[in-house]
Amino acid sequence: MPIRIALCDDEPQQIMQMRRLLQEWNADKASEIEIRAYNSAEQFLFDYEANPCDLLLLDIEMNGINGMELAKTLRTKGDMLPIVFITGFSEYMADGYDVEALHYLLKPVRKEKLFEVLERFSARGQIRTQVLLPCENGTMRISEDSILYCEAMGKQTHLFLSDGQKLICTCGISKLAKELSHDFIPCHRSYLIHLRFIRSISKTAVTMDNGQELPLSRRLYESVNRAFIVYYREKLS
Repeated sequence: MPIRIALCDDEPQQIMQMRRLLQEWNADKASEIEIRAYNSAEQFLFDYEANPCDLLLLDIEMNGINGMELAKTLRTKGDMLPIVFITGFSEYMADGYDVEALHYLLKPVRKEKLFEVLERFSARGQIRTQVLLPCENGTMRISEDSILYCEAMGKQTHLFLSDGQKLICTCGISKLAKELSHDFIPCHRSYLIHLRFIRSISKTAVTMDNGQELPLSRRLYESVNRAFIVYYREKLS
């Protein structure tokens, strides 16, 4: 499956340059890349639900909705899409902590800096993992990054997604856990939570990015808290 990279910039010349650099970076790679270009944040948001991406290279200074506003819109929805900001002004960098930007690149973008960011992205396994799951209407392919948490319901498991929808999986939560990556951990015998979407942890509950509070078993507190800290230390390193 190709790495899907979106470019969002209202300067055609910048889009052309970034497309050329991405193709040059990918020339000696085993995996392919798929590049989509957008000349506004509005255009990106209109297309994003139908055509998701794995990485967004985003200009900050754009007409209409600017890049920072676009990033905040995604994060408000619980979407942790990796974002690399591209800007001509270094003062924007402090704002990136609020939206957990993967990196900043200053214009004019240097090839070496871009390639370094792309290598880090690729090496850290940021590409969205697709899994095949048995559901009510047959087998479905779903991105792990769309799953906030899973809740056991008898012999079924309910998957709560970042877009607010719920998917019913026809297998138990123990079997489901074997299909998902190590980014999913139990916080209770009835719940699997996605580390990417944890907002905070208390002694008795885990709060997800959408505000949902899930019970945290006393015996699992230490392991969940440690996994949460390790996950974000690695992400920010």
